[in-house]
Amino acid sequence: MRRQTRMQWMGMVSGAGMLLLACGPEAAQPAPAEAATSDQEVRAMAPPTSCDPSVDLDWCLVRSNRVQCADGFQMYAYSTPDGWCIERDICKNHRGPIICPNW
Repeated sequence: MRRQTRMQWMGMVSGAGMLLLACGPEAAQPAPAEAATSDQEVRAMAPPTSCDPSVDLDWCLVRSNRVQCADGFQMYAYSTPDGWCIERDICKNHRGPIICPNW
């Protein structure tokens, strides 16, 4: 009985060792080529400093600091000098709606 238990234990240990050997370091990823320079303006993924629709195309003014998505999640708006500003598609992963009311 002891010998059978020991054999099972040894089998499990060597099986675990084989699994660990298969999880070696991944191949090194080549570095991406340098980005081409252009004259286009670089835009950071940061909240806008204003909510001007002609400048911040994906942002719009909302009436309060929160907007409720269709599934109940509440998304928070950023305070700007123009008022509360939120991303147009902030609820896209929460069954909508598109947040840019016409008021």
